[in-house]
Amino acid sequence: MGSSDSALAADRLRVDGVLVQHFRESGLSGPRWDQFHRQLLGYGLTFVTRLVRSGAMFSRCGRHGRYLQQQEISLQEAEEMANDAVYEGFVYFRDRGLLGREWSVERGQPLNEYFVNACVLAFPNVYRRWQTQAHGWQDVRLVDTLASLEHVVAEGTPEDAVIEQQAANAAFATLSEDGRRLLFLHDQGYSHAEIGELMRLTPRAVEGRIRRARLAVRRRPEEER
Repeated sequence: MGSSDSALAADRLRVDGVLVQHFRESGLSGPRWDQFHRQLLGYGLTFVTRLVRSGAMFSRCGRHGRYLQQQEISLQEAEEMANDAVYEGFVYFRDRGLLGREWSVERGQPLNEYFVNACVLAFPNVYRRWQTQAHGWQDVRLVDTLASLEHVVAEGTPEDAVIEQQAANAAFATLSEDGRRLLFLHDQGYSHAEIGELMRLTPRAVEGRIRRARLAVRRRPEEER
């Protein structure tokens, strides 16, 4: 970044700092806040929709440690997910960034970038809801997601991969719906505690059931060789 770019970035941060101070003092109310909040939502919706449609949202989530298995998304679904992510990202931006004072000039991140990051962090939950609503637990492609972690598909010829994939499909078919659900939630980044809340289990019970389900998936192909 050149000296002129650095000066522009510094000026931008100073302006953002003045705005944020005003918003905090006004309690996020008044005509200036209303105008800012409408403009920010419009900017966010355009930007986030582009990220979801192009698939770039998934790599952005990965950079934040939120790894998602990308599936085909229609243009309408992309717009709906982007809308939800922007809304939830705005709630984070407002409650934590502004009211919670998480955003500050000293951190060196412009307001619009902070807002986009908030939308990116909100996207995994939006995407998980879409997966469960659109496909149901049994239709989510668990074989593909677990294969990337457990190397169910062996390195070898395409024929080998097909055989291994068929064996993995058969193994998943033997799991209970709870077993498939556990593996899916775990692969999508939910912690043992979060899975426990969803399924009314203790974190230790979740850990044990995940371990047994993964062992069952690995053991079945070995038994059929």
